[in-house]
Amino acid sequence: MLDPDIDVPLERIYVPPSIHELKRGRKDRHGGGEMDTTSRAGPDVSCYRELLHRDGNPVNTIYIQGDPGCGKTTFSTKLVLDWCEAHSKNGASTLETFTGTATSTGKTSNPTYFSDLDTLREYKFLFFVSLRDYSGSKCNVSQMVKDAIKSNQLVWDNSVWEHKCIVLTDAADEWYHPEIASPPPRDYACKCGKDLSMPQYLQRKNITNFITARPWKLANLIMSDTLTRLFEISGVTNYKTLAENVITVLAEKDGISRNDQQCKCIDFIEIIKAQSLGNLITVPAVCVQLVHQFYVGRLVEGSLCSVYMNMLDMHIAKGLQKLQIENFDTEEMCVNEIKQIIGTESTEFLRDNRSLVYSASALAFKTLTDTSKESSLVFAENTITNHMTKTKLDYLLQTGIITKKKSLALSSRKNVPYMFLHKTIQEFLASLYIAMNQSDIENILSTIQSVYCDYKSILDIGQLFIFTCGMCAPAAERISKHITDVITCDLESKLTSISDLDIFLFLYPERAAQNIIVDGFIEGLANKQSCLQLTISHIDFRFISLIRKKYLYALNTLIDMNISNIISIQVHSSHQESQHRLQEIISKSRETLSYLYLQLYDTGQLDLQGVKLKYLSCRYKTDISNLDCTFMRACEIVFTRLSEDRILQSMSVTGKSIRSLVLAFATSTGLCAALPNLTSLHTLNLFSTGLAVSQLSHLPESIRKVVYQCIRVSTQDIKSMVEWSKSRDACVCCELSLCFISDNETDICHWIKQQDGIYITQCKFEQEYGCLGKISISWSTILSK
Repeated sequence: MLDPDIDVPLERIYVPPSIHELKRGRKDRHGGGEMDTTSRAGPDVSCYRELLHRDGNPVNTIYIQGDPGCGKTTFSTKLVLDWCEAHSKNGASTLETFTGTATSTGKTSNPTYFSDLDTLREYKFLFFVSLRDYSGSKCNVSQMVKDAIKSNQLVWDNSVWEHKCIVLTDAADEWYHPEIASPPPRDYACKCGKDLSMPQYLQRKNITNFITARPWKLANLIMSDTLTRLFEISGVTNYKTLAENVITVLAEKDGISRNDQQCKCIDFIEIIKAQSLGNLITVPAVCVQLVHQFYVGRLVEGSLCSVYMNMLDMHIAKGLQKLQIENFDTEEMCVNEIKQIIGTESTEFLRDNRSLVYSASALAFKTLTDTSKESSLVFAENTITNHMTKTKLDYLLQTGIITKKKSLALSSRKNVPYMFLHKTIQEFLASLYIAMNQSDIENILSTIQSVYCDYKSILDIGQLFIFTCGMCAPAAERISKHITDVITCDLESKLTSISDLDIFLFLYPERAAQNIIVDGFIEGLANKQSCLQLTISHIDFRFISLIRKKYLYALNTLIDMNISNIISIQVHSSHQESQHRLQEIISKSRETLSYLYLQLYDTGQLDLQGVKLKYLSCRYKTDISNLDCTFMRACEIVFTRLSEDRILQSMSVTGKSIRSLVLAFATSTGLCAALPNLTSLHTLNLFSTGLAVSQLSHLPESIRKVVYQCIRVSTQDIKSMVEWSKSRDACVCCELSLCFISDNETDICHWIKQQDGIYITQCKFEQEYGCLGKISISWSTILSK
């Protein structure tokens, strides 16, 4: 997004990214692990070997997630260039690279990030696929590669896949599965099964699939702990260096001296600090824009909307300069909203070319909300000319706002070469369209709600919503309500679905939705939308000490706006002062609060008087009183000595609607008294507790699934479970996961196989400590006809 007349190698501007590995915490959720979807693991990755290998062995699948503009595609491009360099005749070895880091003054610098070309040299082939080019048309990545090779008139040989390869697929969030006819045609080759959220990858030990995406795309993806790694890219290692590199390239074109270049760099950093633009410079794509705006004397006060408005104005100015004309518009437009939004002196080219801007905005909105999504990101010329004339398209190509520039991707889709320069530009223009058409706001919102209608798609609305907060408060307020409603429906769906009860606690969409709404509120304030009344009903207070002050202020302001309508709360705290705030929210939202996750430490007792919870997770030193389980459907009690007896006592009286119960490290004998009264209980999960086999006789008739995790059992215990399951009048499932058993008791699987009416789905034994081993076994009963 720099001056299109400047053509320099990527290395001139490139700054290594900040990449760190993320770990998911699902398996520890009953054993004390964090409930968060991901957590940071270790320091930043500094070389390709750390990225592509684990314990010295290549990894099969690598995911790189990151927010818009953080550098995912740039890093992918650099990886391709480095692989080419590694395989060229002049490719320097790792040793040469690291020993050649002396500066011109004789001083040595730190080793360059990701300079280990020897690692890339191990891979004979690298294929780069831009998934947006195949969105809606193909779902098999190896077929994408094969077709692209053939379209470039090269000979394809399947033996390629026998060699060590990297298959690098960029922007998985910009890909969606092709439409499937019902019934599918006979020659239909798709083998994706039920999961259509990601393309189909070739899974071989010698192939490393490298996938980039925005975080929401990977949030609910099931990942193998042994074969998969998840990383997050959060910008570059040094934003000042990035700014200096951009200024150097711009200054060299104008013949500015080295001394003046350094002065400009210093001035830029000082202005960033003075105008409080530090939060924007951390996004590499925006940082480059800020530098460019500063360099040409057009740096504006800091909001994302201001930056992007100024950026579009500069693109239009550049297009006019290229064609040596005064303006692009050939028609007059009398829309008051346009004058209010882009009528400032700093955006004179936008103001004087309103018709062109309006057409681009209409195209952006219509494509992002295309119901089939067939042309949401990459579109054919006839899609564009549905919203503007061929002349306007040519103008937009001259400005660089729309481009058909070739990418590094191998793509055979030559009939759809058009796209916006960056997805964030498309999202900004779509928001601009909303702001310029407030008289048609009902139809616009109806369109948004129909396309972004479930938790899988709602998070993709984030950047569009944030921009809208800065330009159109009424629309932003309605969209925030829609986001909240979708999340609420998703929670309710998980709660009523038996299959989802076991994974119910992974509330990533709720946390991501909160981040979107809070960032939108911050953008609204930055762009002088001071009366923004956004809806937020799902609150995540976990890791609150790590949250920046501006975010925390905005979150608390939003909570105060909505304090009597909070629906879900997740909190992890050890601070006494946090409890007073939590108690205030609970008390004022007692009529709406339905989902509560509490992991507290020595913070006193919480009063739940009048709260009609549907779901409760109570952990560690959390102390609660006045719990009513009348409306409760699912509950987790984890290592909660203070509240365990009290909760079970409440359940025995008012817990008739509970369908799923998880107890970890439980010691209370109150379970025996509570279980017979849980007349709707479907699933019981006991984790690391002695209250196991003895509970079988107390289970209600409604029980259909019993799970034991990390519990010490004997052969007789397992036989008792089998006999109990056979005695039921309904089909029941029993599962022992990583349970401890004596070494001489391993013949239990053979015994179970001899039992009539039992279907074994898993039986695995692992030798562990001394005479103990771990057994994982599951079975279900077969009812006789």
